[in-house]
Amino acid sequence: MSVIKKSIQISTLALALIFGFNACTPKITNGLEPATNLKRLNIDQKNLDRIDSLIATGLIRNWMAGATALVAVDGKVIYDKGFGFRDRETKALMSPLTEFRIASMTKPIVTAAAMKLVEEGKLKLDDPVSKYIPEFKNMKVIATFDKSDTTYTTVDAKSSITIKNLMTHTSGIGFINPMLGMIYKKNGIPDLAVTDQVTIDEKMKKLGTLPLAVQPNTTFFYGLSIDVLGDVIEKASGKNLAEYVTETILKPLGMDNTFFFIPAEKANRLTVMYAETKEGRLERLPPVSQGYHVNYPIEGARTYFSGGSGLSSTVEDYAKFCQMILNDGAFNGKVILQPETVALMTKNQIGDLNVGKNKFGLGFQIATKEGVKNGESVGTLSWSGAFNTFFWIDPERKSISILMTQVYPAIHSRELTSQFEKLVNDALDKGISIKK
Repeated sequence: MSVIKKSIQISTLALALIFGFNACTPKITNGLEPATNLKRLNIDQKNLDRIDSLIATGLIRNWMAGATALVAVDGKVIYDKGFGFRDRETKALMSPLTEFRIASMTKPIVTAAAMKLVEEGKLKLDDPVSKYIPEFKNMKVIATFDKSDTTYTTVDAKSSITIKNLMTHTSGIGFINPMLGMIYKKNGIPDLAVTDQVTIDEKMKKLGTLPLAVQPNTTFFYGLSIDVLGDVIEKASGKNLAEYVTETILKPLGMDNTFFFIPAEKANRLTVMYAETKEGRLERLPPVSQGYHVNYPIEGARTYFSGGSGLSSTVEDYAKFCQMILNDGAFNGKVILQPETVALMTKNQIGDLNVGKNKFGLGFQIATKEGVKNGESVGTLSWSGAFNTFFWIDPERKSISILMTQVYPAIHSRELTSQFEKLVNDALDKGISIKK
């Protein structure tokens, strides 16, 4: 029996009694309104209840301590709930206002901020990165590597890294690659936000002196490209990354609960980070784990604005960003990005290269006919974060969907997100079928 079929048997009452289930009325207003009548949208509440049961199954199986989830159609929020605990040990409940470390879900927001500079003529997609960070001139590519002592030989890069290369992860900069990971660690290059008294500028300058793993423009190679882009934004805008992203994206969208560093008065909203063990337990991570400080959003120097992983946000805040993209750049009567800019961001920008079976635009993976899964529509935009957060934007269904938990490592992350995606798309398709 599938996880979905098993989970349907779990009642909302059981959730409330066992997990402190917190079924919240959607609070979003001004640009994303709560749906007051699901029947008008042809949505059956029973199909949405299956999402409750899926997440309950995850809670029972110790896949997570809690989660928040949101779904909106035609700008109407049809699902917006918190489940379980923000802090299981103190019994603090999840809610749609809970803050999550969104890790790589930072990347689309920072890319959008960079595209504002493109609109203003302060940045061009074909500009070489070395125009803003001279250390990226005359880059080298690893030819041979000795993992015993991290020594290597190099060859010249055949082309300069451009701003577009950063946005599309075709720069050759990485961190998932083991040999680059070793080189970066040896040279003090972080792969996540940090609490140390350092800046993105000094670390990206250092990164510019290190080799690439592959030649630019030859493959989709995921890594620190958007951290480099964050430094470029600082140079092109004359402001630090937090100031510029807040000014151009977060504040106009009303994303008042999205921060590089969470203010002290909201620090108690940050969810605890857990780890899923192979033995089926869920363990609270200590402050320092696997080489990084899990409380970076609320502790430390607050000087390192990671363009690739630094933001914390809420499910309702991130929904505003997604809806803006779905609206071709407009939200709540404001034009955040020009429609032409969003069109560039949401179409294939990597040519014949691939992300699995999909394509990539500027900040988003784009589902292709060959790569669709879990009931996706062709053209669906998506990305995720390392700490188990996930979103997608579906232009065909005119919908956005977000699921946030906080588990690292998360062994069952793919199973959870896949089932969530199937249930959401099934519920919307049944509504569309009724409407037709």
